[in-house]
Formats: sequence, structure tokens, C-alpha cells
Amino acid sequence: MFSCLRISEKAKEETEMKSMKNRRMFLEKLNASCDGKFDPILTFSSKELIKATNNYDFKQMLVWDSYYQLFKGSIRNSSISVKKYGSSGVIGSMDRFLESAITDIAVGYKMKAHKNVLKLIGCCLETEFPILVYEFVGTKALSEVTLSWKCRLKVAADIADAIAYLHTALSRPVILRDMRPSAIMLGEGSEVKLMDFSLAISIPDGESHILTDICGKTGYGSPEYISSGYATEKLDVFLFGVLLVQLLAGEERPKFMIGNLGYELTDHLKQFIEKHKLIEIVDCRIVNDIEQQELVAFGEVAVSCMCNEAEDRPIMSDVAKELERIYQSIRSLK
Repeated sequence: MFSCLRISEKAKEETEMKSMKNRRMFLEKLNASCDGKFDPILTFSSKELIKATNNYDFKQMLVWDSYYQLFKGSIRNSSISVKKYGSSGVIGSMDRFLESAITDIAVGYKMKAHKNVLKLIGCCLETEFPILVYEFVGTKALSEVTLSWKCRLKVAADIADAIAYLHTALSRPVILRDMRPSAIMLGEGSEVKLMDFSLAISIPDGESHILTDICGKTGYGSPEYISSGYATEKLDVFLFGVLLVQLLAGEERPKFMIGNLGYELTDHLKQFIEKHKLIEIVDCRIVNDIEQQELVAFGEVAVSCMCNEAEDRPIMSDVAKELERIYQSIRSLK
């Protein structure tokens, strides 16, 4: 009996230590990124979230990622989405899991007012890795659905607007560093929600760039980032160009991208446009819905985003405006 009590007390102490460590890291990150100005964030207990997700039932999983799993849950008669870091079967640094989760909370907290970001409701800091709690908008990620051409354009324009906000509306520019269809949730009312900021990084005050470890989708980074870890907002612009091609092809890894890195992706895409063969990479399910003029305009945006030289790429706010213009033009015609 006394042995059981000692084990119980030890487990309680370990939980409290993890909670204190997580709180300290979270508050330090949030304080630094918000210049000390932030409102209290809602916290949940681990027991509440276990109950809400039926003990993280596999049947309630919405997204599986290398670092986290996203579950549908229900708490206080409201549906929620719960992101749990430390996916089973993944070999990775425990510090990396913890840092990713803390960063995700801190940046997601600052971005929660944007209409195209999955709203962060609160978190649980008493587990080994913080758990994030979001609004619930739907059960499907972009990587799992087939959309019409018009819907794909809307996704592109909305995500571009969210990234432009990330670059310009915060106290310091924040670089997303990773952009995947599986990290974009789609609501039933055509809502488009970006929901992963785990690899985001801020550019220091007074600097135009930051040198950092290379991370994100292997091979999809911009040439300067892949070669040296040199990161600016133009890294996100390049990654967004890749996302545009993925939307066009309806695949997360279009065939012409396989085996090609950085500048090679741009050169291949240019060849398709110059030879008027861009239609060859278009998803066959939407090919009959696209006018040639729309296709060329969309392709030119993708190519401009994926320019080999960072200074030749547009800024995200201009990309967002051009995609919105293309989207509005087809809405007025159809």
C-alpha cells in the first residue's frame, strides 16, 4: 500500500514538473513574440481532453503528422479539435517535439483573429508536450479532398492572405517555413483554415533574415534556404509556389517534382509554361473547368513565387491580391 502511495506521489510530482517546464517555456516564447502584451489563455486539464477525445480514439483522428495528431473532440457540448504532439512510432528529439508545440501555441495565439487560421481556444500544459485545443470547422484536410477549380483558387487566395498577415501584421515578421496540404483544414461552408505554426520562426529586430536549421518538407525549400539555412519571408513565397502547383495537380507530390530540388522545380515549371504544356500537369478531374487564360495567369503566379533568386520573388501581399483578382474574375464569368 505504501509502495503504491509513493509511486502515485512520484507520478504527481513528475506531472507538476512537466507542467511547470511547459508553462515557463510557453510564457517565455509568448512574452518574446508579443512584446509582453497578451491576454490570458484558456487552459484545460489532461483528464478533460482524454474524456473529450475518448482517450484519443483512433476513429476520431483527423490528421496524422510526423510531429502531431489532430483529433475531433467534444467538451461542454461543443465540438473541438485537439492537437496532440509526440506521434507514436516517430523517432525524433523530445526537445524538438516540445519546442514545436510551444511555438505552435505562441504563433497560433497571435494569429487567432485571422479568418483563415484555425482559432486556438486554449491548451493543456500539464502533459509531457503541450496539447492544443482549437475550434472545430470540419473533418477534412486539404490533402484528403477533391475540389473544383474555383474552390482551389479560393484556397490559394485565402492561404496567401494568411501568410501575408504573418509577414506584415505582427510586431516582427514570422516565417512559416513549412506549408503542406495536410496542415490546411476545410470547413463545410468552404472555410479555409491554416492550422500549423510549429516550425515558424521570427526574424530578429533590425534584421532582414535569420540563419536557421533546415527543416520542413524535404527538398521543397527555396534554393538559398536549402544551401545555407538563409531564411526570409521569400522562403514562404517559394513554398507557397509549390503549394500552388500541388493545388493545380491535385497531388501533394506531383510527378514532375519527384527528384527535383529548389531551382530545378522552377526550371521544370517554366518549361511547361513556355511550351504551352501547363495543361499536362493539371488534375484531370478539373481540366475541363479551366480556361486557358486562367491557367496561364495561375501558372505565372506560381513561377514568380518559385524564382531561383529570392529578390525576384514577389511579396505575399501582392501574391494574395493577384490570386484574389483571378478568383473574382472567374466568379463574375461563371
